[in-house]
Amino acid sequence: MIRRRRSAAILAAAITLLGLVAGCGDPTVIRVIDGVPTQGRFISYEAYAYYARGTEAEAHGDLPLAITLYRGAAENDAKSVEIWTRLGAASCASPDARAFAGEAFTRAEELDPTYEPLARARARCAADTGHLAEALKHAAHAVALDPGQDDAVLLYASLLERTGRVADAERTLDALVIERPTSVQGWLARYELALRLHDAVTAERAARALRQRAPRLAMRVAAEVPALAPLAEVDAALRAGDLDAARKAARRAHLPAPELAVRAAALGLPRLARDQAELVLGADPSSNSARIALAVAADLSGDTALLATALDAPKDTPTVAPSPLARLLFTDLLGRRAGRDAARAFAGADLVSPDAPSPDPLLEAARKRVRALLAPSSKGA
Repeated sequence: MIRRRRSAAILAAAITLLGLVAGCGDPTVIRVIDGVPTQGRFISYEAYAYYARGTEAEAHGDLPLAITLYRGAAENDAKSVEIWTRLGAASCASPDARAFAGEAFTRAEELDPTYEPLARARARCAADTGHLAEALKHAAHAVALDPGQDDAVLLYASLLERTGRVADAERTLDALVIERPTSVQGWLARYELALRLHDAVTAERAARALRQRAPRLAMRVAAEVPALAPLAEVDAALRAGDLDAARKAARRAHLPAPELAVRAAALGLPRLARDQAELVLGADPSSNSARIALAVAADLSGDTALLATALDAPKDTPTVAPSPLARLLFTDLLGRRAGRDAARAFAGADLVSPDAPSPDPLLEAARKRVRALLAPSSKGA
């Protein structure tokens, strides 16, 4: 009995001692991250509050307040690599506190040298203070720590470009969009680099990917890449002989169906112009634009019977005025078939007087051609 009591006392003492030893360590809590229970350090409410207010102040551009709040967070949770990293980054961004950035980064590194955001923050800090070689080293380290972090790869690529290693920057971004083809930021960086390098082929490829993955950027890339302008895509499909694709592109460009036939005629594509014009006229005989497109297609093909049919407009059907491009094409047709005087009479003075250049290259080319046709001859001068 005495031996049992002694054993129980020893066991109780051991349990008490283990409890005291355990109490000397940091308490832990269970957090659910992405649905997975994860054990981690206990973080005081004060540290959370200081940190949250610090990030809000930093987001609003109040760096002095953010630094003060991050310091408060660090005082309440000195073992947080994230807090020390944010404190270092905010300090670096503030000229008055920049001298403290290195100390904050060092404290963070002592806690976790494998923390990728720390390497990235150090790279940004070094770059912002003009130390590009050091920045590149930290950025490379960030990529090595977490190759799947787009922000790290993009920072590394930008620093490669800034240090003159443009080809390496191109390869880095190419690898990023190949490995992660849905990365909008990756494609945007590749697109902008191609623009800076005047690499039209790569810029167009990246722009097409951007337009597909980020429709909000469609208007921007269409303005910056001529091949992706709405009308350019219509014309490209017509030149490829794909009328279905041209119709889809025309709908995206809000181009009326008759005008698609006119553009095919202006491009010298009689078969496509005829197919589209006949389709339009079958539904709307009043479309003068489609009728002109059909006439030009007949003229290009040497089909006089079709030309006569195209010019034989219904007598009792109200007609719709032709578009500017259609008027130019018909003026050109009249000049070839009936002579300059007939062409000039149809065109009127507005086609002869100078206008600002059109953003539509097809319209501008037709306008220049007609002006040359209508210009007084040297004999008449």
